[in-house]
Amino acid sequence: MRPCWLQLLGAVLAGLPGISVSADWLVLENLNLIDGTGQEPRRVERLVARDGMIVTIGHEAAIAAAFEAVTVIDLDGAAVIPGLIDSHVHLSGFPGDREAIAGRMAAALRGGITSVRDMAGDARVLGDTQRALTRGEFPGLTVSYAALVGGRSMFADPRIGLASAGHNPGDAPWAQAIDSDTDLVLAVARATGTGASAIKIYGNLDAKQVHAIAAETHRQGLKVWAHATVFPAGPADLLDAGADVLSHAPYLVFAGVDSVPTDYGARREGPYDTVEPGHRRIRKLLRRMARTGTFLDTTLLIYRDAISRAEGEEAGAWSKKAFAWGVEVTRIAHELGVPLAAGTDRFMVDEWSMPDLHAELEILVTEAGLSSMAAIQSATRNAASAAGLADRGTLEVGKAADLVVLESNPLEEITATTGIRLVIKDGVIVHRAESP
Repeated sequence: MRPCWLQLLGAVLAGLPGISVSADWLVLENLNLIDGTGQEPRRVERLVARDGMIVTIGHEAAIAAAFEAVTVIDLDGAAVIPGLIDSHVHLSGFPGDREAIAGRMAAALRGGITSVRDMAGDARVLGDTQRALTRGEFPGLTVSYAALVGGRSMFADPRIGLASAGHNPGDAPWAQAIDSDTDLVLAVARATGTGASAIKIYGNLDAKQVHAIAAETHRQGLKVWAHATVFPAGPADLLDAGADVLSHAPYLVFAGVDSVPTDYGARREGPYDTVEPGHRRIRKLLRRMARTGTFLDTTLLIYRDAISRAEGEEAGAWSKKAFAWGVEVTRIAHELGVPLAAGTDRFMVDEWSMPDLHAELEILVTEAGLSSMAAIQSATRNAASAAGLADRGTLEVGKAADLVVLESNPLEEITATTGIRLVIKDGVIVHRAESP
């Protein structure tokens, strides 16, 4: 039954010119709002969304409710955060796996993730999935995805081959090999045609090539996402080129060497023993990132998990060093004002487990020293900005109604992000926890 204020207000407004009577409304009452902007949590009487967008926070809403669908939920003081965003996933890899993607998306939604930044896969599958979501075939995530470019030698990687089945390696519009004679105007245009919103600069490209690719990518209106070292192009080269996001905190170690290895295969051989995270060159780079607003996509979890997967002490040595170095440089980056975006570099999520992003947030707090508020922002406001999702990431009027209702306050304990009561995507309840 609708509250009387809705009935009265609706009766008045339904007869006014210019007031629609066909909208869907969501009204959340009595909540503690953590809006993702960094503002302190505040008690909110009412948050109202219309057709998936937030229209009012904190006071009674001017809505035409008399003849419309209205859902009213009293949250009894529960904590509410923006929908979480994983800044580094790979949804697709095999042709025709839209069904698998739908399953991953459903599991992600149950885990509080509402958007992702996909760092390259099979754009045919991603585009097909986007069209299915637009048609309402199944509930899913908002996805901002990249097309990949790299030196031709990168395309011996079987993962890229699987994502490009039907094309010669390096020739798919979403996974292109760049040579000295590549027509970059055409290459970026082909990538744009796949629906990508960014170019991912992957590996085995030099500084000159990176500059040319980034310039053309920006000229055509796409973002530039890159690994933090591209081999032989290093972190400083990528900043010089204007990269918008750098991925993998441990790769920043190569900013402290005189000469970056020429082959991407050297990524596991970072000079972690000789280049301290607080090295003057590293700090200089981080200060530049802070000034330019270049995001650091952390991906610390994959390095920690590589330690446990390694067989034998020697096999795990590189991952132990990379994880410890990455944690410390992330702490320094945060202290210097570098915007952090929480990413996992995987999307191994199923109906029985929580998405990996929650573990990444816990590492950021317990290992890298971020406050719980800063960690949440790394997976909301910052992640949305890194992905180019301007309408998401914070709970403000005019933004999408993507939000998570929690059982307890995540600012007191970051693991509270896993205690999910409700998940709302574009103003629609997509997951409701079962009553105990």
